[in-house]
Amino acid sequence: MSRLSLPYLFFWCFAAWALGGMHFFMHNPGGAGLYLPFNMTGWMLVSLMIALGLWQLTRNRAVVWSRFHLGCWLAFALMLVPLLYPGAELADRALPRLAGLAGGLLFWFALLQCRFDEHGRWRLLYVLLAAVTLEILLGLVQYYLLEPGNPIGYNTKTNRPYGIFQQPNVMASFMATGLMLAWYLWLEDRRPLPAVRRLWLGAVLLTTSLLLVVLQSRVGLLGGLTGVLLLLPLSWQRGRRDTLMLLGLVLLGMALALVSMTLVDGVQRGAEVYSDPGVRKYYWQQSLALIGQHPWTGVGYGDFERQFMEFYAAQREQIATLPPMEPNLDHPHNELLFWGVEGGLLPVLAIIGVALMFGRRLCRAPWRQALALAALVWPIALHSQTEYPFYHSLAHWVALLVLLYWIDGRLLPPREAPYRHRLLARFSALLIPALVVPFMATGLHSARLITQYERGGGKEPELLLAVSNPLAWLGRLEFSAMSLRLTVAAAQQDTEALQAYLDWGREFVRHTPRAGIYRNMVLALHHLDRPEEARRLLQRARYYYPREESLHDDRIQRALDAAAHPASAGSGADA
Repeated sequence: MSRLSLPYLFFWCFAAWALGGMHFFMHNPGGAGLYLPFNMTGWMLVSLMIALGLWQLTRNRAVVWSRFHLGCWLAFALMLVPLLYPGAELADRALPRLAGLAGGLLFWFALLQCRFDEHGRWRLLYVLLAAVTLEILLGLVQYYLLEPGNPIGYNTKTNRPYGIFQQPNVMASFMATGLMLAWYLWLEDRRPLPAVRRLWLGAVLLTTSLLLVVLQSRVGLLGGLTGVLLLLPLSWQRGRRDTLMLLGLVLLGMALALVSMTLVDGVQRGAEVYSDPGVRKYYWQQSLALIGQHPWTGVGYGDFERQFMEFYAAQREQIATLPPMEPNLDHPHNELLFWGVEGGLLPVLAIIGVALMFGRRLCRAPWRQALALAALVWPIALHSQTEYPFYHSLAHWVALLVLLYWIDGRLLPPREAPYRHRLLARFSALLIPALVVPFMATGLHSARLITQYERGGGKEPELLLAVSNPLAWLGRLEFSAMSLRLTVAAAQQDTEALQAYLDWGREFVRHTPRAGIYRNMVLALHHLDRPEEARRLLQRARYYYPREESLHDDRIQRALDAAAHPASAGSGADA
């Protein structure tokens, strides 16, 4: 790989993401997707890698492709079809995740165009392992070293390390992937491994297993332990002594974790939590029931939250054992069911088709090798069926794509076909980063301002006016701005502004029914002296959110009493 070649630049751009971009920290109010700053910095670098791959395509004068990757594009095309279904009024709300899918497939396409040789492909895996290593170090610092009042706001009382991901389960599946990757590299990198590299791989095995235990994540532990079982047949064949040593490192890490949990303060989850899926099982059951009502077209892309909330509340009247739904549920904690509820059977069949293609690909390898390759993607794949890691973490999406690229190329070399449309590829190579990089950079600026506004209790409205990219944070910005408008309108008894908030709130809850919006609409109705409407709306909100404390009478009355003091009511409830 020439030091001036585009593949060389691609590799170092990938290294910049793995060693820097994906670990970027900036205070934020939480959430998923672009609400998390490290995803924004990640997409900047991914867009540059896509551009380099597309430009390399024009230099090759040939397109490099594989049947599996082409099949994934076909599945993506099928997942676009529900956008055309009748009644898909909120389909535009699904466009960000469809764009994320397309961006990931373009990243994989760019990888193919770079034509990395075997040595280059091994280096990609080691850089990915380096990304895991940095998260390991951050997790260990969080668990053992951070004190209350630390600069990153880590909760030392709960003390479940989350790395950069801000969610322990997301951290856990990334750690389990690192464990699989380290074990696999030990087995399959047949070049003589330097002592330093062997020490590195051993340290990753030790520390990832330690963190998987202290994280107390069901999906992380299940992914890690099952993955080890998948690796054992090949590992035993390669060498019994090495297998016992690697197993010993994993067991030592787990033992150190158990000792640490008796010495280090933190939440201790009971053993029963590992055998109980919790409230998720009810979401899965009711998602299947909702799919049964709309099997062909689903409820419409972008309309999961409202439709599921209403369906679940109605089901609770008939099924006494159903617990109340948690607030702000915008995903059923299962990716397959999510697409099925919103889009019907077609996107579900597309996803299953990709899984079957992958399984068929694995059948080309000896069974031990096939199990080991499956272990690489198992933790993330499993996590996608119990939560939504791809929405929370771009790192999981990129890691999965790199591993699929590796597995696909290892089992069957990619093919080439002539390519003559240089102008289209070069125009796309320039356009993609030209759109993505400024959008994400201004999004980071907006994130800083909105976070500062919310943490300041809504006392600096000028911060909202200074937001440079409202589109990146549209939902959060819209909620904060309208809450501020409600506060001012209530203090001034501005009936037009109060009615405007009501009109906006009714439209907003059609796609994002949040308890905070209902609460604020109830307040607006009281200020408009329409107590009967307020009572009915509050009753409906409690029907959907029976455990929401902000909807209690005393909280509503307290907010009404504080209406004349905007500073005390500035930011309202969470969206």
